[in-house]
Amino acid sequence: MTLTLEGKTLGPAAKPLLIAELSANHDRDLDQALALVDIAAEAGWDALKLQTYDADSLTIPSDHPSIRIDKVWGHDTLYDLYRTAGMPMAFHAPLFAAARERGLLPFTSVYDPRDLDFVEDLGCAVYKIASFEMTFDDLLAAVGQTGKPVILSTGMATLDEVAHALEVLDGAGSGPVILLHCTSSYPAPPEDVNLDAMTAMGARFDRMTGFSDHTIGARAPLAAAAMGAVAIEKHFTNDPTRQGPDHRFSATPEVMAEIAAGVAEIHMLRGSPEKRTTPAEAENKALGRRSAFALRDLSAGAALGDGDYRFVRPGAGIPANDPGALRGARLARAVARGHPIGYDDLA
Repeated sequence: MTLTLEGKTLGPAAKPLLIAELSANHDRDLDQALALVDIAAEAGWDALKLQTYDADSLTIPSDHPSIRIDKVWGHDTLYDLYRTAGMPMAFHAPLFAAARERGLLPFTSVYDPRDLDFVEDLGCAVYKIASFEMTFDDLLAAVGQTGKPVILSTGMATLDEVAHALEVLDGAGSGPVILLHCTSSYPAPPEDVNLDAMTAMGARFDRMTGFSDHTIGARAPLAAAAMGAVAIEKHFTNDPTRQGPDHRFSATPEVMAEIAAGVAEIHMLRGSPEKRTTPAEAENKALGRRSAFALRDLSAGAALGDGDYRFVRPGAGIPANDPGALRGARLARAVARGHPIGYDDLA
């Protein structure tokens, strides 16, 4: 359960992969988009994720009431929103190059099978399937047929829907699939985040799992890191007051840096599944654990009785969790009062 992509490792023992989601915050301005690449790198993130679509990738012009949207998105219809939020295709190559130059793994979300050939030409190492597209079987099959790894967001999904998406991807020959738990609300209320679903998916499907975050602030992604997320994705911006559909719920550079520092510390704190005495504990273990000490001068050949010793600190003699070694034992040599009784003192 480990995957390496352009030198970045995902897996239970690795630091969570931090995925900076550019989303629509490029504002259709290449200089703005390139500035965001620098912000992600300087904040200590690992990957840059783009979104590859235009309005026709997602919907069609229509006057049907169902296509109308909340004014919070700045447009009246889905088509108008995607027409202005979609990133120009010409931005992809320079952003992939800039990301790699700054040490970031570049990849993208694909929304339409017709765009796959374009993205394949960029040398995209992994594909993202957005939550809204995880029930689009034709897209899942097309992405799966590339044989590349897939990061699958699961916002709004039931476990049965996740199972179906995995069946389609696996059946098409997909590479490893990483599941991201997600709450598809913008911003997501903390009470709806439900991070336990992330671990439930890992247990149900035996896949690596992570978290795609839409909350405000750093707490949710840091909690996900502490719970074992192998990847954390978050929208980011250089100014949440800028015009555009995604800036208002995106992380600032300061929050991005806070998450990166916190995730690194949490990874250090989590350590490994091995339970062991650490070097920092060794001295305290020797001083604080109980062991057998003589209560009086004991001669060689003496048979030890209960009044001859006690288990006290420090741990210089036979440990207190092995009392059977002392009961009825004889001493091979004399032990002075107040000295530890060790295994080599026994006959």
